[in-house]
Amino acid sequence: MTEQYGTYTIPTRLFLTAEQRAKLEQLVRAERVDVADMVSNMVGTYLDTLPIPENMAATSADRRIDTRQRRAELARLRARRDAAGSSAPTWLNTYIKDLEAELQQPG
Repeated sequence: MTEQYGTYTIPTRLFLTAEQRAKLEQLVRAERVDVADMVSNMVGTYLDTLPIPENMAATSADRRIDTRQRRAELARLRARRDAAGSSAPTWLNTYIKDLEAELQQPG
């Protein structure tokens, strides 16, 4: 899944009957839109009608806790690196850079 312009692109295949495919083709022609735009609109509209799953809030809270823990770990590692000075192991700098990159990523 890739993020693009604030939306997510999900490569997928659609399994439609011949009748469903014909309806989709007619809709695309009538609306003069791209198939991807039409299907995205359909899926988005359908998802908007569904209730928000209860575990979604827990996932968000878990993500915040995980981020806090990673930031605390990053602070400890930076302190360790600074205390070691020029004798700090190479892996430590690499690990710090990796954690910094993870924390920069959205979501």
